This record gives sequence, structure tokens and C-alpha cells, in this order.
Amino acid sequence: MNPKGEPDLKRALSLLPAFERAVRETSKRLAEAKIRHLLVGALGANAYRSRPRTTSDISFLVGDEAFESHPGGFVTMRLPIIEMDGIEVDQVPLTGALRVVEKALDAPRMSDGVPIAPVETIVVMKLLAGRHQDLADIEAILDAGVDRDLLRHAVGAAVPDRVEMLEGLIENVDRRRD
Repeated sequence: MNPKGEPDLKRALSLLPAFERAVRETSKRLAEAKIRHLLVGALGANAYRSRPRTTSDISFLVGDEAFESHPGGFVTMRLPIIEMDGIEVDQVPLTGALRVVEKALDAPRMSDGVPIAPVETIVVMKLLAGRHQDLADIEAILDAGVDRDLLRHAVGAAVPDRVEMLEGLIENVDRRRD
């Protein structure tokens, strides 16, 4: 993370240079289709970590306008991008618990022309997923020096039942530093 806490696309992609064109082209196509979107997942987290990690896919959180409903409850993607340059692309819909991060789609953090989810959105999404790698990503973000009060406030407002989990991750990072 840079000193101002802004996301850094070049850092996010530093271990995965082949992903850069795929990220940029997917983002461009989503923007042309007027689909709100944010880079999330491992690459979104990498934009805030000191040491990026590898991944096998690209994930974009997308607004409801990314999908079309059809009779009988059938839903399709308006822009069916499922891979770019041989790399899997996930369009993550705002379903269920993810509704708490919807407002982030209207205030993206731009880096080199690509909208990246704010750090608090990345952390909330990863706390909701709760997988081991998601929690490790949060610890790496915390270790990079992110504003902890910002995260506490965001988590408390969006998913208050996950505040204790965040505090445990903060304690883990602090314990390793001692």
C-alpha cells in the first residue's frame, strides 16, 4: 500500500504480469457496457498488501445491471465474460450478505484506469467469505499498515457480527510483530 493508503494496480499485478491485459480489457468492456464494477478478490487485496500473492483468477464485484432476468426466474450475464486471455474471470454479484458493500460500486478507487474496491470493502468481503486464505489476506493488509480504525468502523457498520473476527486478526498481526 502506498503512503496515502490508495490502491496500487501495479502492485496488485506484480507477481502476475500476464493478468494485466486481462484485468484492463475486462474492466474496459464492463465500463463500455455501463456495468459498475470493482476489482476484488486476491488481486483487489494485492493492491493493499505489502507482498502480493498469486491467484488463478480475476474477480470483479459487479452491480445488478450486470445481469438480465428472464421469465421463469432465469438470470444471465449481460456481458458474459468468463475468461480473458485464458484467465478465468469471475463477475461477483451483489447477492445476500454482499449487499452491505453495494455503495462501494458508486465510489471506486481508481488506479491506472481500473476501479479497485476500497480496502474496507475488500476486508468486509473477505470476512464474509471467512476462508483461511481470505483471513490471511486481511492479516497481510493489516500488516501493510492500513488504518485500523477505518476498518473497525466499516466492519462495525456493515457486518457487526464480524468485528470480533477482525479484532482477532489484528491481535495476530500485533503478536507476530512483538
